[in-house]
Amino acid sequence: MASASSDMAPPGVTSTSITPPAATTPSADAAFDIDIDRYLTMEEKNAEVERILSTFKLDPFSILQIPAGPCTEKEVKVAYRKKSLQIHPDKVKHPRAEEAFAMLKKAETELTDAGRKRFLLGIVEEAKIDILKEKGFKGKNVSVSVPGEKKDEAVAAPPPTMATISTVEHDFLKTEEGQEAVRGMFKKIMIELELRKRKLQKKEMEMEGAIARQAEEAALERKRKQEDAKAWEDSREKRVNSWRDFQKNTTKKKKRKSEGA
Repeated sequence: MASASSDMAPPGVTSTSITPPAATTPSADAAFDIDIDRYLTMEEKNAEVERILSTFKLDPFSILQIPAGPCTEKEVKVAYRKKSLQIHPDKVKHPRAEEAFAMLKKAETELTDAGRKRFLLGIVEEAKIDILKEKGFKGKNVSVSVPGEKKDEAVAAPPPTMATISTVEHDFLKTEEGQEAVRGMFKKIMIELELRKRKLQKKEMEMEGAIARQAEEAALERKRKQEDAKAWEDSREKRVNSWRDFQKNTTKKKKRKSEGA
């Protein structure tokens, strides 16, 4: 029913993959779910948990072990189901199984969300371009049909620019070395973007903090002025009485002086 195959995994880590049965009926799926334990030992399940945990968290392709590039929703869901059966917390005793399962679910969600997938595929293409530039490869001329010409006639398209070179079928990108290089460059670009995002978030938080401090200082200043105004008002009667007493004493002194004269 199932055949073991080796998915792409980091050096030193082996991962056993089980291919689900061709049938898609609920009974066939249930049978496959039950039989999974017959094909994988607990050590193999724990090894898959470790593989996922050691994978770059921002690379859903590597987490699901599918090629970095265009993929259908069905391919993503099949890869997710195979992995989820291997590392589900209910089936594995690994202490970090839930963490690995959360990473797996996030990877599946990202590659089935149209917007996020489009962004990730754009990063993959950028990674391919950077790798080809580093390796000194040049774009190939490709034959394309020109509208209005005879059916089987074609002309050589101009060499692609570096902005489109990744869309050209390049043998190097098909090799294991090329794929590994693309994964590495993808990781580098994603880290740079993440650091940039965090710096921006930090600046925004600092700005929000500065605005909050200014608002707090303004509130304290208003409070101080209100307290000063209240204290001034509360002391009004005392000041009036003091003035009256001063006036009385002054009048008495003048009167005594006048009488003495």
